[in-house]
Amino acid sequence: MFKIDLFSSKKALEGFILFQFAVVMISILLFYKMAYTMTHVIEQNIILNIVYGIIGFTLVYFLHEIIHNVMFRLLSKGNKPTYRFRLGMITTHMPNVYFKKWQYITIMLAPLVIITSALFLLFSYYAYSSIIFIACFHIGYCVMDMYFLTGVLNKNVQLIEDTDEGIVYYTQSPTHGFQTEIE
Repeated sequence: MFKIDLFSSKKALEGFILFQFAVVMISILLFYKMAYTMTHVIEQNIILNIVYGIIGFTLVYFLHEIIHNVMFRLLSKGNKPTYRFRLGMITTHMPNVYFKKWQYITIMLAPLVIITSALFLLFSYYAYSSIIFIACFHIGYCVMDMYFLTGVLNKNVQLIEDTDEGIVYYTQSPTHGFQTEIE
């Protein structure tokens, strides 16, 4: 058993936030380049891009957590996940339920795939530059989900529990009396 808790070390969290910022900036550059090769981008000034990007990301952020909630419910057969407000962020967790690797990967990747696809579809009809910013801010936020998936790459991991304190990866089946999803 091992655990990933991104919030336990202030220095690690600051480094991770800096990494997320770098991912956002690189994503903006790449998506702008890609967008200009595919369509005519309706350019807004940088202030509007940032303001609309932040407002749009705020809406996308809540949608992101709702998608996690729905996926947790679907893959745990209706159990209700918990929400936690920590360091200004609301996060969704499902303590005391264990997920197989494929289930956890699905839960973590669902918001990235669904929201990014929806934003690209929206951009194909309304090519506003602020949509690029919204998508890139969301991709930067999804880096946290990708970080949590790194533990799944360990071949010895059998089950994953998403707790309020962090992600716990079990290399053997836990024996305590919690509900399990091992079918």
